[in-house]
Amino acid sequence: MTKTEKYLYSETAAVQDVYTRRIVQLSPSVKLVFKVLEYKGLLTQKELVAESYLPPRTVRYALSRLKTEGMLEERLYHKDARQCLYAVKSPLHEDSLSNFACGMV
Repeated sequence: MTKTEKYLYSETAAVQDVYTRRIVQLSPSVKLVFKVLEYKGLLTQKELVAESYLPPRTVRYALSRLKTEGMLEERLYHKDARQCLYAVKSPLHEDSLSNFACGMV
C-alpha cells in the first residue's frame, strides 16, 4: 500500500477531516445538528428537531451558525415549498451542490 492510498476514505471521513478545525470552536448544540445532518443526510428543520431532541429555536440557531461557517447546504423542498432541506456541504465540491438556494427560484 502506497502513502497516497493509506486509507480508503468514505464521504463522512472526508467531511470530518475538512471540518474538524472549524467545528471544534462551535457550541455543543451546533455540533449535534452537524452530526445529525452528517449521518442522516437531507432533513427539514422539523426532522432535525425530532432527530436531535433540541428545541426549534436552538436548531434554527445551529443552522444559521453552520451556514455562516460555510458548512451547510440548503435545498428547496419540492414537497412543500415553504420548507428547506438541509445537509452538510460536501468539502469535495466547495460550490453548492444544489441549483437553487432555499427560497430563491
